[in-house]
Amino acid sequence: MNVERLHRILIDLDEELKTDKIVTLLQQVRDHLQNQVNQPNQPSHQTNLVNSLKKLYTALESSNYNDYSPSWKEIISEISGEIELGVPLKHKIENILATNSITPANALEEIKQIFNDLQTFQTAIKNTLTGFEALGIEEEDLDAGQCELGYTIPREFVENKLSELKNEIAELNFILNNISEAVTGEKQEYKVKTISSSDFLLYVIIGLQVADVLSNATERILNIYKGILEIKQLRNQLKDKGIPASKTKSIETHANGMMKDEIKTIVKEVMDEHYDGDNGRKNELQNGLTISLNKLANRIDKGFNVEIRVEPLPEPEEEEEPTAEYQQNAEMIKSIQESARKIEFLDAGGESILKLPEKK
Repeated sequence: MNVERLHRILIDLDEELKTDKIVTLLQQVRDHLQNQVNQPNQPSHQTNLVNSLKKLYTALESSNYNDYSPSWKEIISEISGEIELGVPLKHKIENILATNSITPANALEEIKQIFNDLQTFQTAIKNTLTGFEALGIEEEDLDAGQCELGYTIPREFVENKLSELKNEIAELNFILNNISEAVTGEKQEYKVKTISSSDFLLYVIIGLQVADVLSNATERILNIYKGILEIKQLRNQLKDKGIPASKTKSIETHANGMMKDEIKTIVKEVMDEHYDGDNGRKNELQNGLTISLNKLANRIDKGFNVEIRVEPLPEPEEEEEPTAEYQQNAEMIKSIQESARKIEFLDAGGESILKLPEKK
């Protein structure tokens, strides 16, 4: 875990808990539920509970936590234990109240525990931030309009070997360069911001155009892969039961065909929308882009993860007229954010099923 990134996350969490008043709203729910348990025949307590729940649910539904990247949520989970925030916390409270509708006293005890844990966590965040400031530990952040790719390489995939890790970083560079040339007309040199996590998690700064295409492509690949994952699990179950590989080959072919068709569609759309070079290079680049997305899909099937985070642009002053470049970048950032919210870490455990070609 990178301490500067942890600092940034804790600042966001502290602001989130203060701005949305999650702890205060949860305290109100606890108190109104306590009143209802003490005086069950007093209808005003039920009304107050319903109103306080409505306010809490609204705050949790609009919480910025819901849009945090998968790795940010993993870090929060590591440092907080079983504490939940955002929509997951809303669902947890709803389940507690539904399960204990006849025994509100039991629900009260569980709500109290959630409140106590969250209050303790909030205090720990404040104390840690004070410590970071005293120690001079800076926060890791993005500049306005800057975009960051998070790319997780599982340790077991590279067997902790430096040479294998180097090869996988080269593969990532290959993927990014093909996307970059397709959308901007040229390759780029990518800056590694940090490397952290129990797995090798690289944070790389990428341009908005590359990020827009990559986030959209990753979202679509993951949508197809969710269906393939079910097929993969079925195939692996059959193998575990002793069914020979020759009998499950058609399942693998079908799964690979699903992903191949989606990648073919993505590549055509990217080339049609962005590429403006000569036809000879277009065919070569189209093949390179296909191989790049094949590599990405194969790696997602092997436990790799992708996430994208972008920092919004500042709002222009009231008297300023937004430039065409500003509006274009703002639209790309919005598109990146919409796709990034839908990118999630999937548990792709078990023998891989995708074997898409990775050579021209």
